[in-house]
Amino acid sequence: MRSIYYSLLTMLLITSCMDKEIRSLSLSDKETLSEFKELPMENICVIAGADEPGQPLLLCLTLFNKETLKPLSGQRISFYHTSTEGTYDPVVSDDESTARLNGSGVTDSLGRIFVRTILPGDYGSSNDNRHIHTSVFDAHPSAYDIHFKQYSGIMGRRFIDGSKQHFLADLVSDNNQNLVTFLDMYIEF
Repeated sequence: MRSIYYSLLTMLLITSCMDKEIRSLSLSDKETLSEFKELPMENICVIAGADEPGQPLLLCLTLFNKETLKPLSGQRISFYHTSTEGTYDPVVSDDESTARLNGSGVTDSLGRIFVRTILPGDYGSSNDNRHIHTSVFDAHPSAYDIHFKQYSGIMGRRFIDGSKQHFLADLVSDNNQNLVTFLDMYIEF
């Protein structure tokens, strides 16, 4: 009985510590989003089309070399994540990287890439593990994850804070109910 009580108390604490507030885009955010939307097609990655169930998510990512702090120009990147139901639905069984929702692209001369997808769903028994897997080719390490502040509890945030391969993105909302995030990623080589 005692362990059930502590489990319920822990779940309540983790859930209550999540800041689920999603603010609206500022004028500056709108200008930045517009710039990302106008990137050339090779710098845009469409993972989920308009017919994919789930809340649309727009990622405005800028990648930098962690040592030199210079933008990663022409950097090849791939992404994959779960559906809104929290399933990967891999093409190759037992290989999540072949998830149905996946895509890739290349950064522009300023290290930017624009990604159109949906907010990934939670999977398993947790309600604070929504993230997007990101592979940066030729980086060491090459695997990085993008987590979302509004869907990360205190335990998840501690894990992210202690890792060089996990980034915490703050979600904002535009007038069309799209979620948007602006994230600078510092990558090791």
